[in-house]
Amino acid sequence: MMRRRIVVAAMAFGIAFGGLAVTAPVASAKKPDFSKLKKIPEPNPCKNDPGITDSTIKVGVISPETGPNGSSYAPSTVQGIRARIDRANKSGELGKRTIELVTKDDQGNQANNLTAAQQLVEQEKVFGIIELTTVPDGSAKYLNQQKIPVAGWHNGFKEWGIYPNMFSWRNSQPPDASQTFTSRNADVMKALGAKKVAVVGANQAASAIFANQIAQAVSKTKGLKLVYKTTDVTPEQQEFTGVAAEIKKSGADGVYTGLAGLQANALSQAIKDAGIKLKAIVFPGGYDDRVLGLPGYEGAYMGTEFKPLEVGSPGLTQFENDMKADGYSPERFFGIQGYFAADTFVEGVKEAGVGCPTRKAFINNLRLVKSYDAGGSFIPVNYSEIFGRIFYCVYYVQIQNKQFVPIFNGQPFCAKTLYDHGKARKLTKAEQAKG
Repeated sequence: MMRRRIVVAAMAFGIAFGGLAVTAPVASAKKPDFSKLKKIPEPNPCKNDPGITDSTIKVGVISPETGPNGSSYAPSTVQGIRARIDRANKSGELGKRTIELVTKDDQGNQANNLTAAQQLVEQEKVFGIIELTTVPDGSAKYLNQQKIPVAGWHNGFKEWGIYPNMFSWRNSQPPDASQTFTSRNADVMKALGAKKVAVVGANQAASAIFANQIAQAVSKTKGLKLVYKTTDVTPEQQEFTGVAAEIKKSGADGVYTGLAGLQANALSQAIKDAGIKLKAIVFPGGYDDRVLGLPGYEGAYMGTEFKPLEVGSPGLTQFENDMKADGYSPERFFGIQGYFAADTFVEGVKEAGVGCPTRKAFINNLRLVKSYDAGGSFIPVNYSEIFGRIFYCVYYVQIQNKQFVPIFNGQPFCAKTLYDHGKARKLTKAEQAKG
């Protein structure tokens, strides 16, 4: 298979850490009880919900197309969404109805995100929303109150694990990431041969929490020693000579950072310039063809929630074909995120019943789906079990000679231990298999 390159680029060009992101601590949210859910049948006679006509389903799209994150999300996100929806429309996948998309640019701004949602619901009268953004917290509460089905990608935000109307294609997130995390980041360092680990994070909440999680996991993992940690890196910092000197002094042979993009590149380059020989340096994101030319990324490891395109799946092949059919380049992470988000939405409509889909049935029936994987593209998702649960496994790649190379034989790498509000518990193989 031709080698493909895509993104898992969170924070890598001014955005949050993508699949490996965390969010600021919040009060614990009570998980809804899905055990008594039963499938809602199509109403007969059919009475169309808002956004539904006898021939169309109007769906809103919210994503940053301009603003600080616009260059990362646009145009690939909306292209991925359109490619999947176009296939559904052309194939008659949703029966007599086709999907009509109405897009809104929230510019990565919370207030704009809420305004976009309100306009789509109250003025455009959409049936539901496909959302990929850095600020879903702007509108999440409102959309839940309005009982609007939302499909997208969690991007590390707790809202996807708090509001049951929201469906990320891959897991949700725990309501309090500072208290619920796994040993995976420490486990992967150990698997890569590191014994003395340095952790570098930023002084922003998400990065600091992420760094503290790693540091705790390293300290609790037999065979690993935490030898250095900082969460003092400022958002604008690009000079890491001092940090590299401290890492060298600590004797670290492995570095895990909560930085990505140009900052991760600068840190890695400073480490190389200091003559430090590492067993591994792991970034929270960066599976993005744009980083392949950055010298600091050469040799670095990074994770992705879906199978690398180098590994492939029927769903990923379909993604590439659909993108090309619409004249789009398939080699962008946000394109595939948009595509999976749209695929999730199509799945929700089908579960609600293509003869007469309702918002209530979409939200209820999609939650009952037990094995969604977008054509084998990631570990199958059980939408009741993963709600508000951190994911245990991701795929890893390494950059070798400016190419992405899957490691661990292209199989997902899973955490061994779950840390939940101060309590540690070994994950069973059955739990690991659920991702």
